Amino acid sequence: MSLNKYYIPSIFLLLLLSITNLYSQNKKNILNIDLLEKPIGLDNYTYIYSTKDSSTNINNILDKEFINTPKGLHGINDNTIYWERYSFSNTTNREKEYYIYFPYAIINKLIVFTHYKNIIIKNASLGMLYPRKNKEIESIGYPIKISLKPGITDVYIYIKHFRLALRTTSFLLTEAQLRKSNENQNEIIWFWKGFYIFAALIAIILFIVTRRKMFLYYFMLNLGMGTYFTGEIGEISKVITNVPFNLTANIKQTGILLAFISLPLLINQITPYSKLRPKLWKLILFINGFIALNWFICLFPYTLTTNVFLFTTYLYNFYAPLILISQLYLLYVAYKAHINNSKVLFIGYGGYIFALFIYGILPNLGLLQQNLMVYNTFILGSLFEIFIFMLILGKETFSVYQHRATLLEKQKEHQSNIICAIVESQEKERNKVGRELHDMIGANISVIKQQADKSNEKLLNIIDRTIESVRHLSHGLVTPLIKDDDFVDEINELCVLFSNIDLKVKTHFHNWNRIDNKIIVTHLYRITQELLQNAVKHSKASKISIQFLVNNNGELTLMYEDNGIGFDYDKAIKGDGLGLININNRIHIIKSKIYYDTEKNRNGTTVVINVPASTICLNNN
Repeated sequence: MSLNKYYIPSIFLLLLLSITNLYSQNKKNILNIDLLEKPIGLDNYTYIYSTKDSSTNINNILDKEFINTPKGLHGINDNTIYWERYSFSNTTNREKEYYIYFPYAIINKLIVFTHYKNIIIKNASLGMLYPRKNKEIESIGYPIKISLKPGITDVYIYIKHFRLALRTTSFLLTEAQLRKSNENQNEIIWFWKGFYIFAALIAIILFIVTRRKMFLYYFMLNLGMGTYFTGEIGEISKVITNVPFNLTANIKQTGILLAFISLPLLINQITPYSKLRPKLWKLILFINGFIALNWFICLFPYTLTTNVFLFTTYLYNFYAPLILISQLYLLYVAYKAHINNSKVLFIGYGGYIFALFIYGILPNLGLLQQNLMVYNTFILGSLFEIFIFMLILGKETFSVYQHRATLLEKQKEHQSNIICAIVESQEKERNKVGRELHDMIGANISVIKQQADKSNEKLLNIIDRTIESVRHLSHGLVTPLIKDDDFVDEINELCVLFSNIDLKVKTHFHNWNRIDNKIIVTHLYRITQELLQNAVKHSKASKISIQFLVNNNGELTLMYEDNGIGFDYDKAIKGDGLGLININNRIHIIKSKIYYDTEKNRNGTTVVINVPASTICLNNN
């Protein structure tokens, strides 16, 4: 008796709970559309029937058992045919129009029917296999217009997808809400496109300029993710009316492959971490090679209708988390090892991975439901990734140019040292030759003169002219010891030395002050000497004017002018123009500028040399 006392009430309670639960489920899963203030996600109201029978139609599935599937369809489809059912309740006395919106572009086939009081109406045929113009409202996804009469209306949607990740999260909303959502989504996507193109162009330009591989890898990453996302939002359907599903698959796979290959290479260029975990690095490269092989196989149309393509889809979806997490792990190892750029890259890359998981990986695995703006997470993650990578690449670019500037400065310094060494060597050699002429040859000729027959005036005259020539040669070769105001006297003496019956050389000093700089005045003396020697050898000039001018800022100008026949500077500097080379070397040493105004067979040559005041001070000894 005691058992019956508790047994009967328990059964009654269970029956009551079952009835209550059944009632609550029915009530929960029939959507009352009387008050629709904002878009409503339909996942909780989704019933699904699946079959492998391709001959099923709306008439023979009405009595089939549909299973409530709050997460909607997800995962990789193996050619199963799905029917979705939504039930809507309109308690008003008038007909209402709404849109069921699938925000995903990559769905091959959607055929929509409404069932109201035993009347079946075909509403739409949408998807990648149908013309884009079938859409009531231009959208990335698929808007389905439905008319809900008073009472209960069931909506049946036939879904067929081919060996790709399938997501069918859907929303119920008004036309105004749909258009507003599309407008916001398009604005964000256009902004993303512009930003992505800008980043890709900057990357390829920097690669062309710097030849650094990291910029090429970053360009490939942007190209890959851009290609993938372009395929993901169905941009190809704007160009091709009826898009073959295999073309969309090839586009997406190509983009993912580029990203898979370039991402590890890019990160390793920025933060070298491959040597920290060489086995893991080799494993990543091996899997990338395997992915590339599968991508190549899927280029053949036949494979896209077989399990080869299904295997590749699984491979992409399950390898993506692996490679992303492995890169994050390697960055963490690099961060612990204090490798350059690893901290910033770890933070930025972590945010990027989070966005990719939220957008694609978790929904594909059925672990996360999406909102109406399904692409925003990916876009925001991409923009964050671009910002971080551009920040790091900008830093690397600055480092590259800073390094190049340092090398260029060292190269210039090395070149200056070489020129100084050449000039110094020339000066030493000239001094040596000049002293030998004066001390040995000059002395020997003087001895010859003493031993010569005094009555032979012709011989004595030749000896005197030879002694004078040797004196002039030795004077021209030996570096003069110029001090203070001696420079003016030395220049005047030099001009007198080069003057003769056929050539008049004049000098002028304007606003001249004493320059206590032995280096500058010595080089100016040698430059003047070279100019005069070149004129005597080549110009056939009868008049030469040399002016030294100092302006109020302390800048010194040497101006040389003659009335000779001129010369071809380019030809002379490439030929045997040692005098010009010597002049240019000295100009380089004193950090000055020289300008030649001359032409072959033109009357006159002008040479202007500007010596900055700062150079005079810097070189002061």
